[in-house]
Amino acid sequence: MTDADRAAPRPPTRSVVLELIRAAGPISRIELAAATALTPASMTTVVRELIRDGLVTEVGQGTPTRGKPRTLLEARPDARYAVGVLLGFGSTSYVAVNLWGEVVAERDGAGAGNDPPATVVRRVADDVRRLIVELDVDPAIVTGAGVVVPGPIDSVRGTAVQLPAERPWSDFGLRAALSEATGLPVVMENDATAAAVGEYYSRATRGESTFATIHMGVGIGAGIVIGGEPLRGASANAGEIGHLSVDFDGPLCHCGNRGCLELVAAPFAVELAYAQRTGRSLAWSEIVSGALTLGDGDAVAVLTRAADALGVAITGLVNLLDVGLVVLTGDGFGAAADFFATRAQESVDRAFFARRTHPVRVTVSAHPSRAAALGGAALALRSALAG
Repeated sequence: MTDADRAAPRPPTRSVVLELIRAAGPISRIELAAATALTPASMTTVVRELIRDGLVTEVGQGTPTRGKPRTLLEARPDARYAVGVLLGFGSTSYVAVNLWGEVVAERDGAGAGNDPPATVVRRVADDVRRLIVELDVDPAIVTGAGVVVPGPIDSVRGTAVQLPAERPWSDFGLRAALSEATGLPVVMENDATAAAVGEYYSRATRGESTFATIHMGVGIGAGIVIGGEPLRGASANAGEIGHLSVDFDGPLCHCGNRGCLELVAAPFAVELAYAQRTGRSLAWSEIVSGALTLGDGDAVAVLTRAADALGVAITGLVNLLDVGLVVLTGDGFGAAADFFATRAQESVDRAFFARRTHPVRVTVSAHPSRAAALGGAALALRSALAG
């Protein structure tokens, strides 16, 4: 293979063309060809297949080129659907999305708790079936499901390493079991990466294709998207920012590191810090309320320390990856999301090394509780339509 061969762009698959139409449509064949390595003739062939399969439709004409109007293409939102499942400790969130990434149905259910994995799978499968019934569409166009769990995951065996009763889950093939129970193809992803995909697929990033999400649930993780594609790493566990040390002399974490971000900034850590400071135990939501609305100085102190620790970690992430957008998402932030975003923005503005070249915006997700489930559904759609 020559250097020229290595440098030559690879022709995109049909799924890549469909994604371009979905994200940028209405768009013409000429514009699609210009954005890819395909010739106009080859692009026409791919588009013809997409139209034949009912995934894309012609929706009118654009600005004429050399006197000939361009026919515009758009993905059909009702052509395919998929289900996303965010399986957590205390609760499970379900969403169904169409081809545009719009949430068309959703429901909540019980979390994994301490139940045996097989019991959890049966319960999740029942809830997935109920959600599909609510869609009131031909089940044949429901392409699959994406199950999302706290990281790390074993993407080869399809196991969830960090769910409750760790050993039974780490030995349990969740992906295969859920596929068998639902009769659907199932993909699996960690919650932080899925949240990033959900933000992108739903167009919430407003065209920004290189960005990061910080997902806070029980713990903290980062999802990273580069050029519209999730960055997964060697084992699909990239982005474990919660186990980045922010205090070398800090407490020992279960991961083996000291002073991990989670031990300072996660809700459980803030609750512990408040109790150690005051001798009183308050829930995370009560500490947030005390800090932001009731003038509790101790609550302000522990919440500020948590937000500033996260800001330092986000600044390091931005310096490493040179992203232009960071989105805070996940139920864990709760009412403190804006406070965390403001403190992180101040940290980035002060210490982002390349700040003279471009700004970095830190913002809060419009749908923090369902971004990860939406991402799971989006990944299921992309997997089913690949090829």
